Amino acid sequence: MADVSSDLMAHDPAKPRVLITGFGPFPGVAENPSGWLAEMVAAAAPPTNCMIYRAVLPTEWHAVASRAAYFHQAIRPRLMIHFGLKVEATEIQLESKAHNQIEHRPDAGGAHPERNVVISGCEEMHETWLPVDALAGRLQAESIPVSVSQSCGRYLCNDLYFRSLNWAEQNGSDALFVHVPHIHILSMSTLLQAAELILQEALHAVQLQSKFGAGLIDVPPESR
Repeated sequence: MADVSSDLMAHDPAKPRVLITGFGPFPGVAENPSGWLAEMVAAAAPPTNCMIYRAVLPTEWHAVASRAAYFHQAIRPRLMIHFGLKVEATEIQLESKAHNQIEHRPDAGGAHPERNVVISGCEEMHETWLPVDALAGRLQAESIPVSVSQSCGRYLCNDLYFRSLNWAEQNGSDALFVHVPHIHILSMSTLLQAAELILQEALHAVQLQSKFGAGLIDVPPESR
């Protein structure tokens, strides 16, 4: 498994980088398909498009905050696509916004958040610059159930998304959060097809050049 910091030093820093993440289990959900989906779509990504970084995050308040900061600074991604499970979802939801608010729910380790906002002193809401309506249209053209959502909730999905959108706004990057349903609602093959299309269209939207070199890098376990 590659060391992120040393690998970045070995590559041209101008090469576009994409961070793809999913989540692990959380209370009431023993198996989270978003982690599997992040791993699979990263592995299946066309190798000539970009540098792909992937990670499955623990569903824990402290871990999300610390690892998001690490990923942003160590990888400096041009594009971030985060996948998460929405238990009650019946379709894929492309999240257009994240809010600087926190719901006081326990995480996978039983810990409660120690704050009321995601980032103190920051604005109330961030919105993605990616064309979510066009992305939804692309999935609909393949008969994949999808909608555009105006709220990512107030749990850890929103926490991660707000942090990434905040960093993206300050660093000329882009981010998208994608909520997926359970695999008994949409099959694993349908979820993977949707994720690959989202990645493909998002890459096109930020105009990443296919001639750039590529690779697949796992985030080291010490930073997960």
